[in-house]
This record gives sequence, C-alpha cells and structure tokens, in this order.
Amino acid sequence: MKRYIYETHLHTSEVSACAITSGAESVKAYKKLGYDGIFITDHFFNGNCAINKNLSWKDKIEAFCLGYENAKAAAESLDFSVFFGLEFNFSGDEYLIYGVTKEWLIVHPEIMELSHAELFNLIDNEGGLVVQAHPFRERSYIKSINLHPKDVHAVEVYNAANNKEENNKAVEYAAKHNLPGIGGSDIHDVTNIHYLSGVAFDEKLETVQDFVAKIKSNKGFVPLPPKLNLKY
Repeated sequence: MKRYIYETHLHTSEVSACAITSGAESVKAYKKLGYDGIFITDHFFNGNCAINKNLSWKDKIEAFCLGYENAKAAAESLDFSVFFGLEFNFSGDEYLIYGVTKEWLIVHPEIMELSHAELFNLIDNEGGLVVQAHPFRERSYIKSINLHPKDVHAVEVYNAANNKEENNKAVEYAAKHNLPGIGGSDIHDVTNIHYLSGVAFDEKLETVQDFVAKIKSNKGFVPLPPKLNLKY
C-alpha cells in the first residue's frame, strides 16, 4: 500500500534568518527526495525571523508568507503539495502551528502577547493544531526545558536535527501524556541535508485541515524516525 510522506518542519531564506535556501528550492529538493509535500514553518516574529520589525503588522505578515507563497508557486506544475504553518517561540520552547492562514494572522496581532494556554485556546478554537517542536533539545541558546502538555495537541517526537537521546525523551513524553507524535526534519538548507524525518500517511493530504484532523485523531499516520538522506 502506498504511503504519502510529508515534511512538517522546514524553514526558508525568505523569512527565517537561519535558513539558507528558498521556498522554491525546497520544493525541487523534496520532490527529488520522493516526498509528496512539505509544510513551510518559518520562525515567527518572536523567533529567529528576518522580517523587518519596523513594518506595520499587515506588512510583516505579508512578508512572513513569502517563503510559503514562493514554494506554492514553484509546486504549481508538479504533483506536489505545499502547506502553510509557522514556528512560534516563547522562552526557547517552540511550537509548530498549523491550520491558520495569512488572512487570519493579519487580524490577530494579539497573538504576540498570549500565554501558552491562551495561544492553544485561540488556535484550537480556530480548528488549528499546536505541536511542541523538539521539546527536549539542549542548546546554548535554550535556557531551560519548558513543557506544556495541556497546551498542545501533539509533540514533535522525531526531529532530524536532534540527537537520539533528545528524540527518545520526546517519544516517552508523548506516550506519558497520551499525545500524538509527529516527525520533522527542521531543514534550513536543502543543499546540505544529512538526516530526514517527516510523517507518512495512509492517504494523500488535500488540505492542511486533512493534516490537522489526522494528527488530532492519532490515526492513519506514522512519524518517521530520522535517517540518512535516502529516499523513504
């Protein structure tokens, strides 16, 4: 039975200050890798974002969506899906958000001032998905491990940029709290990919809401453990 593989955690140079390659380059690379689609999850304004902070809120959102929009345009002639997401930062703990749109972000500037619980409730009421990214990552720029199991729908249990111990802790944490687990590569440069992850589904995703529904139901998919850059 065919399985459909999607990258759920990817950054573009149009938006994320730490990214090297563009949205369009990401589409070409992942198509060659055998993936069926990607989610663009650039760092939001409270993370490592390259957008000019002096712009108006609307203009910042317009600029923030460029990586996604360029990727979407590059995929138009291909049998390849591109979906929108973002990575939201608190105090080193980051959250992948799916199921919101540019239009929704434009009318919700208050998102920058919310607590973990308030953010979760806002996204949940919109029908979106909140996933804690790489919850046990240990880096010099992360001051502490912050966990909020009641304020997420799922956990990124496999992150290809994390080591095995960090990912194993995430797997155990998700199981302890009965939370679905996803995988993501956390790619910033598609010309220099060492390990890959993602999520394999039993059906093709037609919309981002298909993704949200599958993850929330915890059925019809499996997170993919990181592996060397070989086709899944």
